[in-house]
Amino acid sequence: MNVFKLQTPILKLAGLLTLFLSLLLMSGCANINLAPSYNKPFKEQVVQDVDNATAKVLIIDIAGTIDDQPKGGFLSQAPSLMDSVLMQLKKAEKDPQVKTVLLKINSPGGGVTASDILYHELIAFKARTQKKVFIQMMDVAASGGYYIAMAGDHIQAHPTTVTGSVGVISVSADLSGIMDKVGVGVNVYKTGVSKDMGAPFRSANDLDKQLFQELVEQMAMRFYEIVQSKRQLSDEAMAEVKSARIYTGLAAKQAGLVDSLGYLSQATQAACELAGEQRCNVVTYRYQSNENVTAYSPSMATQMKNPEMSLLNTPILDSALNLKPGMYYLMLQ
Repeated sequence: MNVFKLQTPILKLAGLLTLFLSLLLMSGCANINLAPSYNKPFKEQVVQDVDNATAKVLIIDIAGTIDDQPKGGFLSQAPSLMDSVLMQLKKAEKDPQVKTVLLKINSPGGGVTASDILYHELIAFKARTQKKVFIQMMDVAASGGYYIAMAGDHIQAHPTTVTGSVGVISVSADLSGIMDKVGVGVNVYKTGVSKDMGAPFRSANDLDKQLFQELVEQMAMRFYEIVQSKRQLSDEAMAEVKSARIYTGLAAKQAGLVDSLGYLSQATQAACELAGEQRCNVVTYRYQSNENVTAYSPSMATQMKNPEMSLLNTPILDSALNLKPGMYYLMLQ
């Protein structure tokens, strides 16, 4: 297939759309808001207003793959998941009425460094402010999602949560077999024997495998130490956790990985009581207010995309083939 012929209609469409929008703006006939402005202050949204309450429980979403890459869209860009969480913590730190941050985690994990930064910043946030952090696991809170949960003062899983997957993974493709069949080769010029370690153009040799295994084990050790310390697990229990198996909410409770089972509606009151309060308003931070918002509605962290305005809205599979080079606290889906 001729690639140029395939691309031409798409380029023409993009050009016509750009011209059309430009003409509308120049004519003054239209006021077009293509996407939310993410550089403006976000506002507090009351989710649950409790009579005579002065304290607040702030819900922050950690949804999707944990990374530090800005979210891009058609003529818009939004903060990364990591950045959005840190911005919300910054605002919460200035509000003395926020007594507890309720992290609503629905994530299979993500980058090792991004996960570790979020964990570190949550621990530092608690130390500076003396505020509490309550964890509510949703569908998935695995690997890096579970790593972040270790910063919580109380961890609650949904009865049907999938959690665990405590470990590290690094995936690299091996295209050498296909290249041999096609008759294609790659010239590599390097200064060290391991400089092309992990390259997809050749099979991993014994040294490559040894070095990669050492890397993932070193990254995993920090994860193991945090889990064992925070959850006070026995060596026997920790040995099972190190298998990187996944648990249901009930199994995680039995294994000592979470403190309780319950729903988000119960978590908001439990988070209030965790701070020594009995009556708390429940709030979130949002760029755009929504009078119909509930505790299950997406907050700032998941308000990043405007799919209706995406020129090409093509989903990307969350698979090993889409991982960038690096180490991950991630449960592959």
